[in-house]
Amino acid sequence: MVNIAIVGCGVISGAHLNAYELIPDARVIAVCDVIESLAAQRAREYGIRAYYSSMTDMLRKEDVDVVDVCVPTKFHAEVSIKALLEGKHVICEKPIASNLEQADKMIETAKKSNRILLIGQSNRFLPMVTVIKRIISSGQLGDLLLIRSAHRFDNPCNKWLMNPKHPKYYWEYGGGPLIDSGIHAADLLNWMFKDDPKAVTAIGATYPPALPFFTSANVIVEYSKGKCGVIQVNRETERYPQYERFIEILGEKGSIWGYDNFYRQTILAHAGTLSEIYHGEISSDLIPTGHEPFIEYLPAISEIYLELKTFIDAIKNKRELPVKPEEARKALEICIAAEISARKRRSVELPLEV
Repeated sequence: MVNIAIVGCGVISGAHLNAYELIPDARVIAVCDVIESLAAQRAREYGIRAYYSSMTDMLRKEDVDVVDVCVPTKFHAEVSIKALLEGKHVICEKPIASNLEQADKMIETAKKSNRILLIGQSNRFLPMVTVIKRIISSGQLGDLLLIRSAHRFDNPCNKWLMNPKHPKYYWEYGGGPLIDSGIHAADLLNWMFKDDPKAVTAIGATYPPALPFFTSANVIVEYSKGKCGVIQVNRETERYPQYERFIEILGEKGSIWGYDNFYRQTILAHAGTLSEIYHGEISSDLIPTGHEPFIEYLPAISEIYLELKTFIDAIKNKRELPVKPEEARKALEICIAAEISARKRRSVELPLEV
């Protein structure tokens, strides 16, 4: 059994707690938040015996194997490094840190302490993404030419205007939609291209104009041999119905289009046979060709659950990490370069100087 303590009892901690309840080898034994009432509330909701307002006290009193870091991005490095130095494995929500210097310190500390550090690039575990990655790995699409990924959400402008420097949103704290949502797309581009980006060019917009961060952005990420990634982040539309994620991949031999809106995931592919595209229950009258798409509605399995289950398995059975912290750093580098590009209105070459 792997004993887990969660630090940070905001919204995302609920998704983690829900996932751990379904993982037989995981047990959350304590929760912690600097706002003690939040920790107490989470403990009551999930029947957890211990809650704390001090991480130091918690690690001193509880037999913890893993610290799950769900605090705002501004504090990712501080909390993760402290846990690693205490000899704990760490899973930390994305993005890895507020800046590259902090990310480097986290990676270095994990290596020196011989502990596991996993960064929650959870979109790799979306069912539609696992199917898409399998198709890419099979070679059906040939060499990849273009990957386009979009993340769209609502614009809670009243909340933002009330506290525009909240660490969740303020970009210099590692927040803002371009980093908070765009980090997923940046990670998928690197992961699917299997390449390091060469340059980033971005255009950003802000609504309402008084906000200190971009509420939407369009980002072009250049790779070698003319390959290109496009990231779109949109949180400008008020009362947008739900969180949408979209991905399109063009290869020399075929293409894939994927869509997820929390309720339904769709894969639309223009290459391969039905059995090659998706192994599952299908209607016999759906026959894909090079001209007619095959559409499959995938089960809405929580990507957080799949991510944490894989992490627990990596700890127990000493398996390879599904996301290396160095990969999470590269995704952050793209997002930081995009912020610089949009603000200075110029392309930014990679790697960035630290």
